Order: sequence, then C-alpha cells, then structure tokens
Amino acid sequence: MNKDYKPIACGLYDELELRALRKQKTKITFKNDSDHVQTIDCIISDLFTKDKAEFLKTSDGLIVRLDDILEVDGIIYNKIC
Repeated sequence: MNKDYKPIACGLYDELELRALRKQKTKITFKNDSDHVQTIDCIISDLFTKDKAEFLKTSDGLIVRLDDILEVDGIIYNKIC
C-alpha cells in the first residue's frame, strides 16, 4: 500500500534520534505493511529519508516508516509536528 507520508511529531523524532545515538534498546509499536499492529524490542541503527518519507532502520535490518509508529517505550505521540 502506497500512502502519503504524514510528518510525525517533532518530539517523537527527537526521542528516536536520542535512542539511536545512545544505542538504547527501544520498544516500538507500529502498523506493519499488512496494517497489523506489531511491537518489537530493537536498537535503532539509522534514521533516514527516502522518497519524501522518513524511516528508521533497526540493528536487525527492519525498516519502519516513522508515520506508522504508534508508541515508543509506551509513550503515545501525536502524529503531527
């Protein structure tokens, strides 16, 4: 499914960036490609932009689109910056 990217809350991006810099284990709940809610424990290895959308990459190689994230370490974020 190809949907338009909706910018995430600035606070969420800052938290993801901080966790990536610290190589901190993070629990992320997000909607996967099948539109099912999935929760993973991971270390964020990279944050990047591709085709006008923002993504994170885990140390295991999983790619998550940032506007699909619902919670980070149990904190729910508003979607808009």
